[in-house]
Amino acid sequence: MAKRRQIRNEPTQDQQQPYDNLLKSLLKGRERQMLPYFLSGVEYLETLDIEVIRTTLRVDRVYKVMYQGQEHVLHFEFETSSDNDIDIRLLEYHAYFRRKYGFPVISIIIYPFRTRMVKSPLREVSGSKEILVFHFQVFPLWELDAEQYVREHAVFMYALLPTMDGADAHLLNQAIDEMIEYYKDDAEQLGQELKWMGIVLRRADIVPLEDKHKIEERLNMYDNLIEQDPKMKKMRAESEAKGELRASQRMLVKVVNARFPALAELARQQVKHIDNPDTLDLLAQKIGTAPDENTARWLLSPTAA
Repeated sequence: MAKRRQIRNEPTQDQQQPYDNLLKSLLKGRERQMLPYFLSGVEYLETLDIEVIRTTLRVDRVYKVMYQGQEHVLHFEFETSSDNDIDIRLLEYHAYFRRKYGFPVISIIIYPFRTRMVKSPLREVSGSKEILVFHFQVFPLWELDAEQYVREHAVFMYALLPTMDGADAHLLNQAIDEMIEYYKDDAEQLGQELKWMGIVLRRADIVPLEDKHKIEERLNMYDNLIEQDPKMKKMRAESEAKGELRASQRMLVKVVNARFPALAELARQQVKHIDNPDTLDLLAQKIGTAPDENTARWLLSPTAA
């Protein structure tokens, strides 16, 4: 286990948000490969749609998994700074997911950077009587052995290597070489992986400062090369177009769910067949002013297009 260093001033919520988003993006689409690194023996089944959860609670990632022969809900919260109340929030999430899905809920707080961590279990006591005991798990990345992940060629975790114990220029250069080889036919993914590593590297305090500068120089070199590549420019434009389409699809579903909840599932099915963001935005406006559910249903039907 790495020696604890003095905790630096904690970042504000606005400062930590990019890291929270990065960690969520890192998992997206690679859950089957990555979840077992955070909970040994778990098998990914599906990602649960947190956008349609009717709650004011802010949730990071929720999955349906198979664990020890039984279906579970696996809930991740990413904490890049200290939050003394997160165990209370986890309890709220736990109760909600248990009631909604009916499966046992495993809650894990992932801490990528050194900070004060809450301790499990959360206990609620009245006098001498114990009312509630809530167990959760904490996963501090800085206590992991970076060299072990490289020995195991865990490429999907390489972007997080700068947060781990033992990360230095030699190890990170070795990992970058392996990433370049692994993603040699997917320049877009390689560029994303290297960018993620760079973002994590800037915040991490484990890598010696001189080593950090060396790795940053190499990452910047690759970033510039990738930015200038014509193929990458084309793929980036296509990716941005897909992102705009998905955003319009989500917005339409949200509008329908807010005004006519009974039609939410129909909306989710219909948006799959509309590939024009302008058409989706116009439809969202029409449903936003629709006088009743029947009109909204007609607007969502293929014949109305």
